[in-house]
Amino acid sequence: MLPDQKAFIETARRDFEFTRETRYLTGIVKLAFGDETWALNFADGALAGIADGRGLSDQECKIVVEGTPDQWDELLKPKPRPFYQCIQSAAVKHGMKLSVSNETFAYLPGLNRMTTLLRDLRNGRAGHDQA
Repeated sequence: MLPDQKAFIETARRDFEFTRETRYLTGIVKLAFGDETWALNFADGALAGIADGRGLSDQECKIVVEGTPDQWDELLKPKPRPFYQCIQSAAVKHGMKLSVSNETFAYLPGLNRMTTLLRDLRNGRAGHDQA
C-alpha cells in the first residue's frame, strides 16, 4: 500500500516544491495509515528522516494526518475521486483526520505536495512532475 520510506525521503529531499513549502518547518509530521505510522522529522525545513510514529502522541507533533487504509488508498489513486485530491478536502468530506494547528495551515501546500509525491511513488511515477 505505502511507498518505500527511503524512496519517499530521497524524492522529497530533491523535490524543489516540497522543500520550498516546508522550508521553515521544525518538528514532527505524523502520518497514520491505519496500522502503520510514519513520523517525518523536520529540522529547520529539512526532512531529517522518518521514524516509526506508533508510540508518538499527537501532542508531540506539529501536524497529524490520519486515515484508514481505505481513505489513503483513495487519496493516493492516480486520479482520485472528488474530495480525495488533497488531504484537506479528504478531511472535510471523507473523515480523514487533519490536526487543527497554525502549522497545519502554514504548511498545507507542503502537505499537498507530500501527497502528490506519495501518490507518484505509489503509482510508479516517481520524478514524473518534479522540477
